[in-house]
Amino acid sequence: MSELDPTLPLTVDTANRVSETIFAPWLQQLGMRVEAIDSSGATLRLPYCEQLCRAGGMVCGQALLALIDTCMVYVAFAAQNQYGNCTTVSQNTSFVRAAKGQDIIARGTIVKSGRQLLFGEVVLTTADDAKTVATGSATYMLLP
Repeated sequence: MSELDPTLPLTVDTANRVSETIFAPWLQQLGMRVEAIDSSGATLRLPYCEQLCRAGGMVCGQALLALIDTCMVYVAFAAQNQYGNCTTVSQNTSFVRAAKGQDIIARGTIVKSGRQLLFGEVVLTTADDAKTVATGSATYMLLP
C-alpha cells in the first residue's frame, strides 16, 4: 500500500488507479472497478466470478461485504472531495436475495458528513436485472 495523493482529481480513472495502490492484494483480486464517483457518492462493479460463489452458485456474503465496505471508502472520498484517509467504524448489512451468475453493482451515497464522521448507505443490485441483493449502512471516521 502507498500513501494517498489528495491532489489527484476525483475521477473514475484516478479512482481505479488509486484502488490499485491502496487496497490489499486479496481485495484487488476481486476485480472491483469504480464506474462513477461524484459529490453524492460512488458506484462500483464486482464482476461475476465462480471463485466468489458458495454452494448453489450464489455469490458469497463475504465478497458482498467487501464490496459494500470498499464502496464506502469511495463514498468517503466523495464526501471529502479528495482522496483522504478513513477507517470503518461500523457496518450493518441486510442480505435481501441471492445473486447468481451476474455482476453486482454497488451504489453508495452520503447520508451525512461531519467533521470526523461520515454516514453512508450502499445498495447492491444485480447488473442484468437490477434486483436488490443487499443493503448496507456504514459509519466511517475521516482521518487527518
